[in-house]
Amino acid sequence: MSSETKKGFGRNYWALTLEGSAFMGGISMLATSGVVALFIDRLTGSITLVGLAITMQSFFMLFGQLIVAPYVDSRKNIPAFMFKVMCLRILPFLMAIPLFLGASPGLSVGIFLVLFGMFWMSDGVNTVPWGELTARALKPELRGHMMGLQAVLGGALSLLTGLLLTWLLATPLLTDHTRFGVIFTIGSVILLSSLVFIRMVKDPTPALSPRKPDFLGYYAGIPALIKRNKHLRRAVVARIPGYIGFSAITFVVVFGANVLDITAAQISWLVYSQIVGGLIGGYLMGEVSRRLGNKAVILMCNGGVLATLVMAMTLAGIPALGYVWLLTICFFASLWSHHWIGYFNYFLDIAPKNERPAFQVIGNCIGIPFSFIGIVIGYTIDRFGFVAAFIIGSLFAVVTIHASLRLLSRKRINELAGVDIAESVLMGTEEIITE
Repeated sequence: MSSETKKGFGRNYWALTLEGSAFMGGISMLATSGVVALFIDRLTGSITLVGLAITMQSFFMLFGQLIVAPYVDSRKNIPAFMFKVMCLRILPFLMAIPLFLGASPGLSVGIFLVLFGMFWMSDGVNTVPWGELTARALKPELRGHMMGLQAVLGGALSLLTGLLLTWLLATPLLTDHTRFGVIFTIGSVILLSSLVFIRMVKDPTPALSPRKPDFLGYYAGIPALIKRNKHLRRAVVARIPGYIGFSAITFVVVFGANVLDITAAQISWLVYSQIVGGLIGGYLMGEVSRRLGNKAVILMCNGGVLATLVMAMTLAGIPALGYVWLLTICFFASLWSHHWIGYFNYFLDIAPKNERPAFQVIGNCIGIPFSFIGIVIGYTIDRFGFVAAFIIGSLFAVVTIHASLRLLSRKRINELAGVDIAESVLMGTEEIITE
């Protein structure tokens, strides 16, 4: 066994990295803060519909997680199950068909939104099994690192396709229908390549005797789980207001296109700036997670959201700051988009082994009531302007930062993981953090 394998950088690490990289490279063609926002805005001119798309992404992804969570322990082979679900990554190509056929703008956007919701629901169905698989297959300190590397490689792939994307968005040779049809098709091809890599992943502890799922009993036990675990409660409180700040920041590209008199080519470079920000942000958050822990990632990203929204409001008040300032805003907006690395791994960090799927569901699905915030912010922008929405996002970012200060540091998590079971204060039961 090589030294790299002993350190945890084995077949599963690289297969999961490449699978996630293909996914991230593909969804850059479906980013609600970039391509999707521009697509809906160009075909309908409605910011409220942009907000609806953001809401649908959040809601259907969370709904998919709720559906699958009670059944994770009943899957004998998690990678094989995920492979079947990933076949639905052909949906972006189906979004493109009405565009190639020249359907009306309203019908094209309507079909897109239906398939968009289905796509993110399938991603939600994959999320909980994927989290459980990474917890089984990787060392805890390498989970965030692997996810950051996914973002880097996915970002590098996005940079390559971003050059084509920039041309497609700017060229007068194509109609809007054709340009976005091509974009969605390319995204689908890249997404489907992830099927190759998930086949390479081996589940190190497959369920030999899967337990029979109890859907109602599973969710009936969630309130008691939250009640007896103070660190889980604190994580929930710190997570909830963050949804609003991060939703507000997704509107910065559309904001830039409206606040400054810029050309189509300049708008396309805003999307490219986001791709670069995502690439650097993935590496940065992965390293912060590995070296400082996931609390540091959460605090850094929420602080970044606050700073970026303040920059956007400054540009609204002083348009003379110009295009370079706007490019910087879009770069930073994407840089902090990898906040999920911190939240996702923090809930796994504090979870006992046999309750990891439940902790994932709680950590992600507490946002269901807030999944509608995208359309609310979109309506706020249509009614009161971008600055009003950014002020709201900034206030909630401040609340999130304050609540996140109470989260456990990596050092404290490791200390609590090592205490005697009888004296464990982390879980409030006889379970303690394993691994």
